[in-house]
Amino acid sequence: MPSYISKRVADPARQAAMEVIANQFGRTHARHPLMEILRQIVPFDSFAMSGLAFFGLGVGRGVMLASDMPEEFIRLFLTEKLYHQDPMSYLMTAERHWGSWHDLGPDVLTGPGVERIRQLERRFDITARSAVGFFNGEQRFGGVTFCRSTPFSDHEKFILEMTTRVVHAELSDQLLRAMNQHLGLSDGELACLKHFADGLEVPAIHQVTGYTTDTIYTYAKSAAKKMGVRGRTHAVAEALRRKVIA
Repeated sequence: MPSYISKRVADPARQAAMEVIANQFGRTHARHPLMEILRQIVPFDSFAMSGLAFFGLGVGRGVMLASDMPEEFIRLFLTEKLYHQDPMSYLMTAERHWGSWHDLGPDVLTGPGVERIRQLERRFDITARSAVGFFNGEQRFGGVTFCRSTPFSDHEKFILEMTTRVVHAELSDQLLRAMNQHLGLSDGELACLKHFADGLEVPAIHQVTGYTTDTIYTYAKSAAKKMGVRGRTHAVAEALRRKVIA
């Protein structure tokens, strides 16, 4: 996984469009074939798979890759920023991937945030939530929440985690491609980014493509703007991470 962290240029309109794509994507994959098979092996009531296996894309936390949980529950949970008040989330670490409301003691089940979470769970008939986090080093980039009234055994957790890692990687890649299509990078922009990534400088790119110096700089600048970054170097790194170029 690249260690590069992009320096983003906020574009509210483009960000909103990406979030719409992500939300629609999650509902489309609510009945992913592997998740349906998994549900038969390890029964659970509902699930929500979130996050992206790529850093710096601007729509990581809150993105639902696949979910059959009530949409309004998820919307309220995110818009009210209850994630930061959910005691279960703090149980998941790079060393201990799982957290569950089944494991919470009465000492942490207090406070307005926790009470609000419980209210929403009752309102939408959400059974006790357990979650597995996916980590890159100490950084959590995603995970899956499962709802079931009884705790999962260690054997069940192993099956759930191993299977959903595969699904998460697959859907992350699919969503990334969908967002890349929305970027609308032109053939000229892609060609210049690819040549820059290969180590060519502007004079060499001119020789290869026939583009003028001004055109090459314009393509690099417009590609960076579309991807929400500043500068040629950041644009190339972002394009590589997004798998727009290889």
